[in-house]
Amino acid sequence: MENTTQRIRCFIAIEIPRFIQDGLAHIQDTLKKQISQVSWIKSDNIHLTLKFMGEVEQNQLSVIEPAIEQVTQRYPPFALKVGGIGAFPNLKRPRVIWVGVKVGAAEVSALARAINLELNRRGYPLDEGAFHPHVTLARIKNRIDLRPFVDIFRQYNEIENASMTVNEIALVRSQLHPKGAIYTILKAYALHP
Repeated sequence: MENTTQRIRCFIAIEIPRFIQDGLAHIQDTLKKQISQVSWIKSDNIHLTLKFMGEVEQNQLSVIEPAIEQVTQRYPPFALKVGGIGAFPNLKRPRVIWVGVKVGAAEVSALARAINLELNRRGYPLDEGAFHPHVTLARIKNRIDLRPFVDIFRQYNEIENASMTVNEIALVRSQLHPKGAIYTILKAYALHP
């Protein structure tokens, strides 16, 4: 018998407000003039991932959603500010260009760890490696060296109008298309003061 279970690609994230996305898009536009061979994230797709779930069966949302709810009951809203540009794994052989978290990094890391552990209790694998709170600006497929751009990156150690209050986290569906991913919020979960 044919398996008709629908699978969806999803992740858990902090949504970034439009005014910060617009500011980061302006930074992307400036960097585009200097750095080629890079795939820039569309500004309205800019977010802060807490856990990438990958492909899951749609019926597994009934396991994932209560896990997120369980975590958000234990964490209050908090201030977050982004700033500083870097690359993973390093500037010499980068795969990702990111903006870091200047304020709220400990809270973001605690949330990500709690979500990871709660989902692990429900049968999902733990994320491997350390969690580094960041917002992805670009992905890199070709081999390039970003070390010559360190002085340009340094200009963005402080970014104006890059502060927000995190009041909720979201379960987001990601649909891959040739023109870029389409993200749809499946459900938002309020943090509890």
